[in-house]
Amino acid sequence: MTNNIAIAAEWLMAASVGIMLGCVYFGGLWLTIRQMPHSRQPGLAMLVSLLIRLALVALGLYLLADGHWQRYAAALAGLLIARWWWIRRIAPREAGR
Repeated sequence: MTNNIAIAAEWLMAASVGIMLGCVYFGGLWLTIRQMPHSRQPGLAMLVSLLIRLALVALGLYLLADGHWQRYAAALAGLLIARWWWIRRIAPREAGR
């Protein structure tokens, strides 16, 4: 029983880290897109932002997983939850809602 609780806690922690990494990734994307009209070189800014965001997420996943595929899976679920949240947060609102 204790082992099952430890495994569940490990997966919950990995999913939470995945949510945080997803918020960093998609939040950074949102900030980058908002700055595009003010950028002198928007293509370069987007490329640099992409490389930084990918490096942060890849490093975070690498350190988190430590070779355990279950942690990758839980973190991926967290990333998808963060993506879902960001889409809902920045989606245009319909009239009357």
